[in-house]
Amino acid sequence: MSLLDRIKNVFVPTANKVENRNLNFNNGMFVGNDITNDKALTLTAVWCAIRLLAESVSAMPISVYKKQANGDKLEDVKNPIYNLLKFKPNFYQDKVTFFEYMMLSILTEGNSYVRIIRNNSGTPTQLIPLNPNDVTVVVNNNELFYQMDGSSVLDSSDVLHIKTLTDDGITGISPLQQCAKSLKWSESLEEFGNTFFANGAKPSSILQTDRALSDSALTRLKSSFNNTYGNLKNSNSTIVLEEGLTFKPLSLSPDQSQFLQSREFSIAEVARIYRCQPHLLMDLSKSSFNNIEMQSQEFLTYTLMPYINRIEAQLNLKLFRSNELGTTFVEFNVNGLLRGDAKTRSETYKTAITNGFMSINEVRRKENLNGIDGGDKHFMQMNMTTIEKIGTDADENTAS
Repeated sequence: MSLLDRIKNVFVPTANKVENRNLNFNNGMFVGNDITNDKALTLTAVWCAIRLLAESVSAMPISVYKKQANGDKLEDVKNPIYNLLKFKPNFYQDKVTFFEYMMLSILTEGNSYVRIIRNNSGTPTQLIPLNPNDVTVVVNNNELFYQMDGSSVLDSSDVLHIKTLTDDGITGISPLQQCAKSLKWSESLEEFGNTFFANGAKPSSILQTDRALSDSALTRLKSSFNNTYGNLKNSNSTIVLEEGLTFKPLSLSPDQSQFLQSREFSIAEVARIYRCQPHLLMDLSKSSFNNIEMQSQEFLTYTLMPYINRIEAQLNLKLFRSNELGTTFVEFNVNGLLRGDAKTRSETYKTAITNGFMSINEVRRKENLNGIDGGDKHFMQMNMTTIEKIGTDADENTAS
């Protein structure tokens, strides 16, 4: 069983698994390239990128809202979809695990399928994730169906289908499949490094002498030198040589030294595939923490929002009745990623309170603090007035 299948077994019960394969995959093997999903996930940069995106989306608060007549939105806590998405989507998963598996499917195979279980009145009661490799998309007479187990067929209205960029409008393109050649190069680089460092491709130093030494003398010299200087505790000790011996450290050749640069390039390649900054994949060689708020904004806008928009679009389209569309909707709360540092937040809140568009309690709730008595009032500076009022005041002063 592959690593990816073992991961999926954690999320999807065995009873839901069938033998059909996804249209975009050929038994888990990238067509024309000697790398599989299983191998791709063993690359640390790939694993880190997928975890980063999956855990970031799954950790975001999500809720159901109802649009008010004045344009405001209020949480619709009585809506049955509220508890389904916020706490328990199905009988064996919580909200975090559910969205983690959804993102794992999208990021590895380009498609996530979720079966919607409804009661007799048509209200969704469970959201069951499906293994993407077990689903085949069927188009018949301009209608879309999802076939499982070679026989069970679901209507498109009963399946959430979140996909990545698509070239046919039906199924998404796997990021790993599309960039298989680059990932194969990264895998080869990992294998080179493992072989080079594991097999001791080059000694770290040599002892030189012009004299001829017997085999026993060589063995004794090597053993004595390693015991005295060859451990971490004595790594900075002074080396004392005799019998005309000289010590010569050996360094890596330029080609071998470029291995580390190649690893950085490999991380950058994976960062490009998933559109995230290398420092988020733990490559700190060029990291800068001068503007964390701007980095968070960039990560949200260019990396996470395309996935969030796709997920919200499917949830809003298929979980609500036709008469609720546009008035009742699902939305992720992304404010947590835009908090900024304490100084920036403090200055923002001060401006908001003194200009009257936020109350003290609204600010406190954003900081996960309880409200205070009188904190719901809105304040305005005394020396502020409207433009129209300025004209009136000027006329009154002239008349007097």
